[in-house]
Amino acid sequence: MTHHIDNRQFSTRKITRHVLDVAEHCRKNGLDKAQERKLLLLFGRFASRHELQMNIRRLPTALR
Repeated sequence: MTHHIDNRQFSTRKITRHVLDVAEHCRKNGLDKAQERKLLLLFGRFASRHELQMNIRRLPTALR
């Protein structure tokens, strides 16, 4: 049995996520090994940029 597929159902624009290597992201952003280990346990080897940014704890910068 065959089915007719209407091409208008499918969008040519696809929403894609940029997936990053967690270890490489930590190295580029100067995160310590404890943060890297935490992110690796949480997400595995790959995660989206948003997931990484929302789960990084940054130390407060010194005020003048």
